[in-house]
Amino acid sequence: MPGNSLSPEKEDMRVHVFIGDDLDAMTKAESLLVKKLGNAEMAAFNIARLNGNTDDLDELVKNISLFPFGSSRRLVIYGDPLARITSAKDVERWQQILEKLPPTAELVLEFTTGWVRKNKNWMWGSYADHAWLKKWIKDNETWLVLQEFRIPSKQEMPARIKAMVEEEGGSIEERAAGELAQVVGDDILMLRQEVKKLCLSTNGERSIRVEDVRVLCSNIPEEDVFSMVDAFAQGNAKQALHHLKLMFANQEYVYVFAMVVRQFRLLLMAKEALQETSNEPAIAGMLHVHPYVVKKIVQQSRRFSFEQLEDIYRALYDLDGDVKRGLVQPDVGLEMLFFEKSNRAAH
Repeated sequence: MPGNSLSPEKEDMRVHVFIGDDLDAMTKAESLLVKKLGNAEMAAFNIARLNGNTDDLDELVKNISLFPFGSSRRLVIYGDPLARITSAKDVERWQQILEKLPPTAELVLEFTTGWVRKNKNWMWGSYADHAWLKKWIKDNETWLVLQEFRIPSKQEMPARIKAMVEEEGGSIEERAAGELAQVVGDDILMLRQEVKKLCLSTNGERSIRVEDVRVLCSNIPEEDVFSMVDAFAQGNAKQALHHLKLMFANQEYVYVFAMVVRQFRLLLMAKEALQETSNEPAIAGMLHVHPYVVKKIVQQSRRFSFEQLEDIYRALYDLDGDVKRGLVQPDVGLEMLFFEKSNRAAH
């Protein structure tokens, strides 16, 4: 289950493997590790955030080897940790670094990945891409801890919404939780933002009602997103950016970004489902979306290769990290990504 609490014997382990597509739960688990460092001001000096796409193994070694400042441990969070691990020699060195982690370091390996089908079995995409990974984790479970973060199913989402609202200090009626689940679908990033908005609106003075959800939680029209992706797939950066700017004109960046991420996540899932069946009603059931939406998604997914969709999805994840660290303006970063990737998609 996503975000499982750790047993006492696992509490003090220094290597954490986070894997899954529920970025909200993953971020929450990460925050708990940060809190363990103690004083917030001192903790800032003992946290390093790296990404395998830009930070190689030498950079990882340098960061885990640094001595902590005013704390017993230094926390290193390494996103997409196998991005540039391609040869058997790379794998061996990667494993040795983790197995010889200095006692003053705590390491989080974050695999942001979706649920895919390979050889008739469903598994995390990272396991499909790196056949040795799952066995290696299991063989070393005495000194590392694995936590899986799966986006809740349609049936589970209302309970997750209720938990989120309680975390924000509010309460929500059952019908309102169901209504919000219908609005956000499986978009976990947008859900967190909508919950914050609703809790701020009611200010803890009463429970969130269905009427609150209907007034405050308006979706970006899906047709806008479909049109943008159509232009994207055709390599028409100018037209794709036109649709993107229209969305920015009507919604804040966080909602636009969440909708774009959701769309490409659905495209990836549709691409996987098409390997098993071309029956659109069956795919709609697998993806838990309306048949009309599936029809559009299936059409669009055929315009991309699986590798292109994975590349775009990872680029969106990296962009989100850059935005949160203040390295790029949200709208500018998304526009630059679209210029680069739409040109590639046309070839």
